[in-house]
Amino acid sequence: MLVAERSGLSRRGADAAIAAARVTSAGRTVLLGERLEQGSLLELDGKTLAARREAPADLADPLAGAEMLAWHKPWGVTTTHADPHAEITLPQALTPLLGEVRAARMLSIGRLDRESEGLLLLTPERRLVSPIAHPRAGLQRGYAVMSDVPLGDAEHRRLRAGIRLTDGWARALDAREIRPEDRLPDDVLDDGSDPAQWSYIALGEGRHHEVRRLYGAISRPVRRLIRISFGPVHLANIRVGEARPLEVAERAELGNILLASAKPAGRT
Repeated sequence: MLVAERSGLSRRGADAAIAAARVTSAGRTVLLGERLEQGSLLELDGKTLAARREAPADLADPLAGAEMLAWHKPWGVTTTHADPHAEITLPQALTPLLGEVRAARMLSIGRLDRESEGLLLLTPERRLVSPIAHPRAGLQRGYAVMSDVPLGDAEHRRLRAGIRLTDGWARALDAREIRPEDRLPDDVLDDGSDPAQWSYIALGEGRHHEVRRLYGAISRPVRRLIRISFGPVHLANIRVGEARPLEVAERAELGNILLASAKPAGRT
């Protein structure tokens, strides 16, 4: 939606602004559901919403200069911009870190449910959200999972083989014990849990509560769930609630993956 792209509002927020007759085009009130051309003049509360200039192509940065952050999401945050049932929304959680205006523009790439913690990629660029989150991009999501009863080889094999869930088959790309190279956050093993209670699982998509449902299917209910990696980006050394810009190598790898996934099938 053009209004959302130019204003930084969520789709729901943009729709609400249009419904409240706050959006005009050359002095005319824009109607909800109206199709707008890319070159349309737009105002919100009388202030011009400037069209974003396309960044010039930069072979060293396939993300074309887009701001991207790696954020350590705390437990209890709902990754939406507006939810009447949420105690803490994404903008509310980010405001102390980024300021109110910048926090309101940030979009999460994929989601983590309220009870889950760990790595979220953030960007104000709506054009990047779906392509990066889509399974077609092939970006692996890695999770550290704590359950009351440790997993053994049999459980790991079942997760890798695949399990039928209510919305179809789901299969782990990897499922095993936690290893030192997984670089768990410092606070994980300081919570009083036994290291044997923790396991690692990697998925190629982000279906609703997929990890929790997979572990439930093997009778190992999840007690704590932390995303520790998303594609080339890792959670290591990011403290809870803090964020960092993506590194040059991370941006390059992520951007090249997107370029490759965007090519039509059969073209090299």
